[in-house]
Formats: sequence, structure tokens, C-alpha cells
Amino acid sequence: MSSLKETMLANLREMAKLRNAAHSSMFKFSIKKIWPISLIAPQVDWIRITRMMDVLQTTCKEQKVFLAKEKKNAAQEDLPFLNLLPEYLDSFAKVAELLGRAATYRQDVLERKIKMSIREWNSILKSYNEASDDMATIGIVLFKAY
Repeated sequence: MSSLKETMLANLREMAKLRNAAHSSMFKFSIKKIWPISLIAPQVDWIRITRMMDVLQTTCKEQKVFLAKEKKNAAQEDLPFLNLLPEYLDSFAKVAELLGRAATYRQDVLERKIKMSIREWNSILKSYNEASDDMATIGIVLFKAY
């Protein structure tokens, strides 16, 4: 039977894969994303990314509840790592929320519900970058405890 620490690390890996896939899909350069090619067939499914990020936020909350229930049975040497996990999961959920907001904004622009505002888009991206930096900082501390 695997330890709680190993289980949480495996879960974090899967969550990171999901977030990284969504991030790459949104921000990675592709000739297919450039106008006028993007007008023929959008290459990014913004709705799918929004849904994935909603699932990721829910998963972060579920992992915190699971961790709180199971932490009392954890090995003593795993506690420093496990005690830092809730803060990391909160930051992970914040990143997922902001990435979902960016995808929703792009979908709304695509559907012409709103007009693209560079100022608003820049604000969304700046918030996302700050949250990603915060998550990375917490991650460094977390994995030093690993």
C-alpha cells in the first residue's frame, strides 16, 4: 500500500499534466492560430479548457478534504510535506481559475459576445502570470520539504 505522500504526489502529477496541457493549448505558438487561418477553424477549444479548469478547481478542493481526513494516519516524516500541501492546492486552484477565465474570455471574443480589449486581456494574463509565479514559489518550498 502506498503512503499518503506518494498518493498525493501522484495526484499532483496528474493535475499538473492537465494544467500544462491547457496552458500549452492556449499559449503555445502555432501557425494555425494566426489570422486568417484561425477564422477557418479555431484550433483551440476554449470551452473544453474552461471545463477542464473547473474540474481542476474541484479536484483541488477534493484533495484538500482527502488530505485533511487522511493526514492523521500519515508517517511522521511526511508531515512537513503534507502540511504545506493545502497552500499549494489553493494556489493551484487559483491558477486553474485564472486560466479558465482566460479561456472564457477568448471564447466570448470568438462568439462575438464581447469585443477584444487589449487592456482587459493584458490584465487577465498578468493575473494568471502572478498566480503561476506564486504557485511556483510555494512549489519550491513544498518540494524542499519533500
